[in-house]
Amino acid sequence: MILTIALCFAALIYRILDLSYFSRAHYLAAIEKARHVIGEVRAMRGSIVDRNGEILATSTVKILIGVDPYAADIERDRGKILILADVLNMPLGEVLDKFSRKKLISGEKILRCRWVPICSVDEVELLHAIERLQVKGVYGLHKQVRMYPFASTCAHITGFVNQDEEAVCGVERYMDFYLRGQDGFIVSERDGRRRELAQCRMQNIPANDGLDVTLTVDVKIQQMVADELKNIAEIFHPAHASIIVSDALTGELLALGNYPTYDPNDYGKYSFDDMRNRAVSDTCEPGSVFKIVASSLVFEDGLAGDDTTFDCSKETVINRGTAVKLPKDHTPFGTLSYVDVIQKSSNRGVAHMGLMLGEQRMYEGVKLFGYGAKTGYDFDSESPGILYPPSKWDAMTITRLPMGHCIAATPIQTNYAMTVLANGGLLLAPQLFRDVSDGREILLKFEPKIRRRVLSKTTADHLRNILNNPNHGKLKHGITYCGKTGTTQKIIGGKYSHEKHVSSFSGFFPANNPRIVITIVVDGAHVKSGIAWGRVAAWPAFKSLAEKIYQYLDL
Repeated sequence: MILTIALCFAALIYRILDLSYFSRAHYLAAIEKARHVIGEVRAMRGSIVDRNGEILATSTVKILIGVDPYAADIERDRGKILILADVLNMPLGEVLDKFSRKKLISGEKILRCRWVPICSVDEVELLHAIERLQVKGVYGLHKQVRMYPFASTCAHITGFVNQDEEAVCGVERYMDFYLRGQDGFIVSERDGRRRELAQCRMQNIPANDGLDVTLTVDVKIQQMVADELKNIAEIFHPAHASIIVSDALTGELLALGNYPTYDPNDYGKYSFDDMRNRAVSDTCEPGSVFKIVASSLVFEDGLAGDDTTFDCSKETVINRGTAVKLPKDHTPFGTLSYVDVIQKSSNRGVAHMGLMLGEQRMYEGVKLFGYGAKTGYDFDSESPGILYPPSKWDAMTITRLPMGHCIAATPIQTNYAMTVLANGGLLLAPQLFRDVSDGREILLKFEPKIRRRVLSKTTADHLRNILNNPNHGKLKHGITYCGKTGTTQKIIGGKYSHEKHVSSFSGFFPANNPRIVITIVVDGAHVKSGIAWGRVAAWPAFKSLAEKIYQYLDL
């Protein structure tokens, strides 16, 4: 008995020594950790606005009401839960179900669920009413929610922020450094009930909200593009389609859209395929739109002029000592002038131009127009396209490349290649950003960027005059325009398909003083009979957009 009492006293003395001497530092650190709290102060994400100040993406704070099922006591608080369901205007059974969800299946694991969202509320007063009910385990969280007022209209430009507040794609991701801001924090103490003791707050570092990003996009024109894509989808049921509208003088993107599209407010309902910005990531053979390259280069080099003629009845030529079969024309032609080759879109005529240029000059000229390299859009997985060097060409390439075969290009490359003729010979980089500001002043400004001179102004103006030929149709209000259609067979299984085509039109207006460039690419359009020519599937969209934009901008 005495021994037992002695051992108890020894244990007590050891415990006292342990707390006050041996493990003193350890326990003091634990107490300090439990007493002190470091709370994060979230920065509000900046807005994305169009050139006229229309909000394309913005953030708001929502209050999420949720429950910890392990802390809740359904039996004790059943009456309060009934009132809670009534306050939230939710069925009692649905609310009770959330109180009972104690397990969460994640892959092959079953985890304890310590937070089950019940609903979100906008009014702080409603949150206070819920708190006054004192339902055990129920509490509110303030969560920043990203909103896109124009929904799918600007989806492939803005991109989106996911539910974990991570910027996934588009402007959201590319400009995330400016948009996300810098979170702040507080260092304070809390009582035994884990409530902050405001009087003991030691540090309070405020958050720096994100900056606003202004785009060159005009949401009114963007809406026109979205409507036109919807119209194309309803009439032609294509696999996909893209439309780009840009400023001919600055390279500013006024609109960019794709079909299919998605709603960034509800991105979880869509596939990754819908989210692809096909205007910059997808490639295809550009077809006859590409003929402006060879035809402008032979004029630039003095190899051909308006009085030069081409025998388009010949079926073969000799190249590299080998007889090469020339491409067929959609209509048999005889001898055509330089101007006729361009306006009638003769494959054989432009093939002769390629032969006049030679392989190296043709290749270098194509690169000058921006093909085979990224345009400078810089994000959304932009593709450089495909352009092989002459060392990988066969004997037929020099006759096929000038007509837009043996090359793969993105719609945005085609658009900016056409811009070369619209602005007097300069290749511009796409400009999507105007400035970054803090709501009071502009902190960073973006200027138009000239990549290089491709043609002399004389050549560019001459080609523009030749393309100012309304052989596809006239526009309303006396609008003059320049442009080129394209129709190319899709390559399926390594062979050209006779049923599947890519239709396109790229042009600009007004012809005498170009301001706007529009490019439309429609992949896999279905027509009732015949071929989905560019003039059938793409030209009507150009016509409609040009007329609307002309009136909107009062050109």
